[in-house]
Amino acid sequence: MKYFIVLLILFFTPVTLFGCSSNSSIFLFLKGYRSETQGKLDDAIECYKSAIEKDPSSSVLRIELAVAHLKKGNLNEAEKVLKETIDLNKNNTDALKLLAGVYSARNMPEKAKALYEKCIEIKDDDTDAYLHLGAVYMTEKKYKDAIAVYEKILSFEPDNIIAIYYLGRLHAELKDYENAKKYYQKAIEIKPNFESAYFDMGMVYEIEGNNKKALENYNKVISINPLNKKARSRVANIFIREKEYDRAIYEFEKLSDIDREDLSIRAKIGLLHLEKGRYDEAIREFNLILATKPDESNVRLYLAIALKEKGDIKKAIEEFSKIDPSSEEFNNAIRNMTFLFIKSNIVDEGINIIKSFIDMKKDNIESYIMLAVLYEEKKEFKKAIDTLEEAKKYDVKNTEILYQIGVLYEKIGDSDKAVESMQEVIKIDPDHANALNFIGYTWADRGVNLDKAEEMIKKALQKKPEDGYIIDSMGWVYYRKGDFKKALEEIKRAHEKLPDDPTIAEHLADVYIKLNEMEKARQFYEKAMNLEKDEKKKNSIKEKLDKLILDNK
Repeated sequence: MKYFIVLLILFFTPVTLFGCSSNSSIFLFLKGYRSETQGKLDDAIECYKSAIEKDPSSSVLRIELAVAHLKKGNLNEAEKVLKETIDLNKNNTDALKLLAGVYSARNMPEKAKALYEKCIEIKDDDTDAYLHLGAVYMTEKKYKDAIAVYEKILSFEPDNIIAIYYLGRLHAELKDYENAKKYYQKAIEIKPNFESAYFDMGMVYEIEGNNKKALENYNKVISINPLNKKARSRVANIFIREKEYDRAIYEFEKLSDIDREDLSIRAKIGLLHLEKGRYDEAIREFNLILATKPDESNVRLYLAIALKEKGDIKKAIEEFSKIDPSSEEFNNAIRNMTFLFIKSNIVDEGINIIKSFIDMKKDNIESYIMLAVLYEEKKEFKKAIDTLEEAKKYDVKNTEILYQIGVLYEKIGDSDKAVESMQEVIKIDPDHANALNFIGYTWADRGVNLDKAEEMIKKALQKKPEDGYIIDSMGWVYYRKGDFKKALEEIKRAHEKLPDDPTIAEHLADVYIKLNEMEKARQFYEKAMNLEKDEKKKNSIKEKLDKLILDNK
């Protein structure tokens, strides 16, 4: 008792800040310890070193020095001191475990495990060594080895809550959810307010799809600790999946009360209002965020979408236009704007706005693609092609650009250039199903290269076996080859998938004529005429129908 009082007196006695002149290793140790508790690690290290000079055989002093080095992040110095300590006493488990921790921090698991195992050899019920050994196995994802270690702890310390809890986590990692729940429950029985066990139990139930039980566990966490953000977030996410958006909003409001600085929570509330069609509430939330953080491009995008959905097109375009062309959200914004330009019949204004974006950032491919869409809307196909050709300068292997150029050439009647562009696509991406189909169908429609056309369309079908347009192309190849039964089989299948496509209906009528089924041919020509919106194509179908009726009077 007297010694303890002396230590207290020494500890609370003012000491010189610089130098360690006393000849007492105890005095130097206490001075170092006091400096360490005050966060003055450099002073502490110097005092511990001086103390060791006075008492070089002291393992305690060396361990304190090593700990001070570790607190400073001096792993090399800590390792050196700990090795010296172990040289003094090879069975010093405190030093062995600290050195093992150094190796773990350096991602040297084999060395760490060897030292923990040595501690266990020295003392076969060293719980601390077992716990750390299990942790190393967990880091290595050697879950079964970790389980064996933690089960060993329970053989001599059956109520060790750390081992029990980690056995739950390990079984969960192995997707052995029943055992995971068993261990979590056991941990809760030992420690009824064990937040982590309830939370992890909730996660297991959520993975199993039992949202009711998951909510019970998350809500238990919240009852223990109302400030637990993770649990409230999980509850909110479950309500979102169950489309109970108002209950999710309630949880996010509680989260926002806990952490008012986290504006992402307000953004989620805004998005949920948007999902519910409460556009004014969503707009209010997004505007509140932007008042604090005007450069949040994702929130600006949400605001613009909310305005679009509300029908305030002018303001929506204004907000979309504020999004930085360098941001991740810009491409989404410009696609939305293009839709609004077309819908609102302000295509010329849209062209000028997108041109201004290109001036700001010339290498943004999406800007060129959307500008081409607007030119296409105006039937200015040559300008659309020129725009995409300009985009190619920044990405010569962009298959989306090359494919669209091919489509545009087809629209101006230049099938040769259309096929050339599609062949460029296939050189870059030999499995591009739409380009393969385009070339194959074009050749089939011309009645040329039919074997190659069949090969290309079959390859396209391997990639998109349920695509009605490609199935129709396959039928059209068979039609051109004179195999009308196969043609009928394929084109009927295409028509089942795309019953409102006029070209497929027309093809079906053409096949029925070849099979001498004139009534069916008439029915499908009439259907094709009713579906076709292009007057030139409609007149072409009418000519076929008139000829059919005339020939079969």
